[in-house]
Amino acid sequence: MQVRLVRSGGLAGLSVVATANSDDLPADQQKVVSRLLTEDLRGPGVSPPGGADQFSYQLEIQRGDRTVRRHWEEPEVHESVRPLLASLTRQAKPAR
Repeated sequence: MQVRLVRSGGLAGLSVVATANSDDLPADQQKVVSRLLTEDLRGPGVSPPGGADQFSYQLEIQRGDRTVRRHWEEPEVHESVRPLLASLTRQAKPAR
């Protein structure tokens, strides 16, 4: 499966993009990717959405002809998804 992350927002308002093959991810993150194919994992959303320094995450998972898109604002990110987003963000390059 191909995984693509676009993270935008934050104080600078910059977007970054990362693409990875799910086989190259750690086993726990591979499981999260598989769950995201069928579940929209969300956290408690404790903070008010739309804060100027919050990030927005758009994750696309492509499996064969099927593409699943998940979107979160910072407070909505489920704790099980955070390591995946952090790992992909470390690989990210500025969007063009």
